[in-house]
Amino acid sequence: MRDRLIITITDLNGSKHFNVHQIIKKIVLGIILVTIVTFTLGTIIIKVLINDVANLEEKKDSLNDLNIDYELRINALNSQIGQKSLELKTFSDSLEDIESLIGLREDDKDLPLKERVNLAKIGVTQKHHMLNSIPNGSPIGTNRATDKFGWRIHPIKKKKVFHKGIDLKAKKNTLVRAPADGIVEYAGYHKKSGFGKLLIIIHNYGFKSYYAHLNKINVKFGEVVNKGQKIALTGNTGLSNGPHLHYEVRYVGVSIDPTNFINWNINNYESIFTKTKGIKWQSLVNMIARNLAIQ
Repeated sequence: MRDRLIITITDLNGSKHFNVHQIIKKIVLGIILVTIVTFTLGTIIIKVLINDVANLEEKKDSLNDLNIDYELRINALNSQIGQKSLELKTFSDSLEDIESLIGLREDDKDLPLKERVNLAKIGVTQKHHMLNSIPNGSPIGTNRATDKFGWRIHPIKKKKVFHKGIDLKAKKNTLVRAPADGIVEYAGYHKKSGFGKLLIIIHNYGFKSYYAHLNKINVKFGEVVNKGQKIALTGNTGLSNGPHLHYEVRYVGVSIDPTNFINWNINNYESIFTKTKGIKWQSLVNMIARNLAIQ
């Protein structure tokens, strides 16, 4: 009887007794216990899963925000890339214009962009260096000549002499500017030559410039002058039949026609090399290019 369990159920019809074996009792209790444990564990697991799902949702929202931010950054970078590409295209077109202007060979245009820029830089720098170092342009702003370079009848001496410069038409006290950088070699009255008040400037690479019949000289011997600087006022001193500027350009002591130098500028840079003879231009240009490349 110890291994049995008696269950009594009472209702209106009386009481009924049921005998249940003790093993069944244990099985039932076990099932109930397992059910309770399973339910409890399930509840805990569900709560953990719910928390995990919530965390995942937060991470998902965070990732979505990051994705939106990255997309905005990518769009901004793409816009910048497009802008830089346009700028590079514009720069490349401008570089080709510069290369054409400074006369680079077509073969040079196949070089890497950095080398092309360096070549263009040297070319432009070389041109500006030469135009700052060698007389160019009119010292009084006009190329109107009353007497040209070469043989002529002297207006005062009335005999045939070689005119070593050019006489530029100018009223008295017209401003004279230096056509290139240089150093003053002579500034004063030069009676023997008939030049009256004379100014001589030494420039780079063997060039000199002469300014005669001046009314006033604004610089002194040994003074450094810069291109475009005010150096004198025109006049009528010395053997002169009226106000004007006698202007000369000499190379290694030899007088050369200043007309081509007066008309020389950045826009017709190559013209001086073919129009002015007696100067080894190619050697001079090569030397300047080498020196600028070293710098």
